[in-house]
Amino acid sequence: QYAKALTTAADAFKEAEALFTDDAFIARRGWAKEKETDAGDVVYAKQTPHAKMVTVSTILEGHVDTVLKETWTGVASLPDWNPNINYASIVVSLTDHADILTYGNNDVLIVTGRDFVSARLYLPIPDGGYLMVSRSVEVDSKPENKDKVRAHLHLGAVRFRPHPEHPNKTRCDVVMLVDLKGMLPQLLVNQVVPKIMVMDTEENVKHFKELAKK
Repeated sequence: QYAKALTTAADAFKEAEALFTDDAFIARRGWAKEKETDAGDVVYAKQTPHAKMVTVSTILEGHVDTVLKETWTGVASLPDWNPNINYASIVVSLTDHADILTYGNNDVLIVTGRDFVSARLYLPIPDGGYLMVSRSVEVDSKPENKDKVRAHLHLGAVRFRPHPEHPNKTRCDVVMLVDLKGMLPQLLVNQVVPKIMVMDTEENVKHFKELAKK
């Protein structure tokens, strides 16, 4: 039943792996600076045949294993601390390293909240740390909701790596390629996607700072 979802997640993983190790990506060649978070983390963007791809790198408080665990297991509590998220839950756990989740974001600018259903997969990576990916899938138990437009996540990827100087900090690189669907003007989409990236990055940084205090 879920074999296709696992294959979809595995394909996304391969794509993310290739992207993160690509020289042009590392040097941000062909990427344009779009926005900055309050802390000065830069969101870069690049046009692709699907949509605009965005990326940001930041530092999170917490050991890499702790950050990974919280990100993987903390889906249900996302709406409690991230005001951008309306609801989130795990649909089904496939393996220890793969699942399917559903979540919805709140309105951004004049774009109404979107609904997502995606497969996730994480694995350790050779240079230490983890790579987690997500890609939209179709699941019979989660048909489209009439009240929400279902967006298509082509690729969501997060690379967590230990900070070279601070063992209790984690380097976090995020990539997002999403088609928001609905009849939206391209100009608006191009504003909204980097804005979502900034908002989520700021909330994530804040969340892990709070956790580190406990």
